[in-house]
Amino acid sequence: MEVVWIIIAVVVVAGIIVLSVLNAKRWIVVRTEGASRTHQIEQLQAYLKTQGVKSKLGAGAASTVQLKVLKSEEAKARTLFESFENEQ
Repeated sequence: MEVVWIIIAVVVVAGIIVLSVLNAKRWIVVRTEGASRTHQIEQLQAYLKTQGVKSKLGAGAASTVQLKVLKSEEAKARTLFESFENEQ
């Protein structure tokens, strides 16, 4: 009976690892800013969300903030990013 529980635990852990790897590949970084410009990247994220682009903020290396969008919406996000920069 212990062997069955060990096998179930291994399968569950493997499933979690596979799902996390697949989920990580769905997002692509479109902008990275330092900690001093966090406000600007948060404004850009809010702008993208109002335009219907799914985005999220993540921590990068050396206290940077990364703005990530879905791979399927990358082209739309880049054009919206340019229009956001022109408005600023």
